[in-house]
Amino acid sequence: MAANVALLSDLSDKLADYCRSDFKLDDRQVSSEEMGEFYYAFNKANAFSSSTPRESSRASHRDFVAMLNAYERFAHAADGYRLSGKSDPAVLASLISQHDQVKHLAGKVTEDLRAEAR
Repeated sequence: MAANVALLSDLSDKLADYCRSDFKLDDRQVSSEEMGEFYYAFNKANAFSSSTPRESSRASHRDFVAMLNAYERFAHAADGYRLSGKSDPAVLASLISQHDQVKHLAGKVTEDLRAEAR
């Protein structure tokens, strides 16, 4: 679980950077194919979560599911922003807030895992 949390946390940072740059890399736009990495990581982490039903009573699992849901909302909203093709400070602020929520939940899962290991 810790590896999935770290990966999604890092990818949410990358996605937030893309949002801040209006999805421009050098002189080109980020492509739909490049956005696939964000969905692929989510799908893998979601499959992991689904494969551990006996862990569902643990705080780490509940917080992991909450983080997955927040990450999925963020990725879809960011992709919609990319597809809109126009800069919007209000939408960007909302996206950064969603990113911050993913990071907060990732921290909670990490704390949960430490506590459960004791």
